[in-house]
Amino acid sequence: MHYAALVLLTLFWALFLGRTCMLMRRGIQVFVIAKGKRLPERLLEALLMPLLILWSLLVALTALGKPIFPAPMFWNSPALAWVGSALCGLGLILFAAALSSFGNAWRVGIDDEHSDALVTNGVFAHSRNPIFLFMHLFFFGVFLMFPNWFFLAAFLIEAIGIHRQILNEERFLHKKYGDAYDAYRKKVRRYL
Repeated sequence: MHYAALVLLTLFWALFLGRTCMLMRRGIQVFVIAKGKRLPERLLEALLMPLLILWSLLVALTALGKPIFPAPMFWNSPALAWVGSALCGLGLILFAAALSSFGNAWRVGIDDEHSDALVTNGVFAHSRNPIFLFMHLFFFGVFLMFPNWFFLAAFLIEAIGIHRQILNEERFLHKKYGDAYDAYRKKVRRYL
């Protein structure tokens, strides 16, 4: 059993839900997914939260030794499991720093109606996409803790889906902020 996975998952949801509730109490609509897009994009974005919740449940059950999809492990390495835990922990620090840097501007999805100024301070001075980098680290870390086909597939799907979202956001930010975003993009890398 990997109790570290349960602790890390709990910390993620505490940060996510805590920040969401804080912003919603301020009257900010945090979830702006599936708005004003083509049908395939709307469907994919609408499935985002249910799939994240399902993935989290499967991580928790696997950590408790009760996996729904008992797939054979590729390896049994406590050292790699600890590396996975460390990557998840590093990702959570990055996530917390990004939420702090975002201030009231954090949204789930692209908010073309109420977007604030371009955020380039804090952790965004080192990565244009620290929350997405967190997700890559977290999903890959979970795969290292539970190295089976299911968690490998989840990581690959997450990585491809997030990269596509990043490209969509880059187009939006270029359109909205023009030269200011282009200068920022030249100075700060997409991930690190």
